[in-house]
This record gives sequence, C-alpha cells and structure tokens, in this order.
Amino acid sequence: MVIAGHTHRPRFPEPNELPYFNDGSCVHPRSITGIEIVDMKISLIKWHIISREDGTLQIVKTVLEGPTAIELYLK
Repeated sequence: MVIAGHTHRPRFPEPNELPYFNDGSCVHPRSITGIEIVDMKISLIKWHIISREDGTLQIVKTVLEGPTAIELYLK
C-alpha cells in the first residue's frame, strides 16, 4: 500500500486495484484534502469552510471516498 500526495490528481482505488492512494494537491484556497485512517478504514476527505445562514463561518469535513476497510487492500 502506498499513500502519497501533491500530484494534483486525487486517487482512491477500488479494493481490487493497486493500493495507491493520493490526496491530490492537498491545499486549496478554501479547503484541504487528505487521506484519513480511522478504525482500520481509509477515506479521502476534505476540510472546507462553509457560510452558515447567520453569516458565521464553519469548518466542516466531507468524505469524498470511502471509508473502506484497509484489509480489503491487503489481500
């Protein structure tokens, strides 16, 4: 399994593909992407700023791909 970054091409493979993960370019003007591993599950995520109805800003996490059990990539 390879986890890389900064190619400007996010990659989140299917379990039957080569286990190469990439977060893309990571830092964008209003967001940051990353690979997250929690409870042995892997996801491609994005943290970004949203504007609430009352005008305040809030940072939220959006899951772009996954979560997928890591064991599916190790078979």
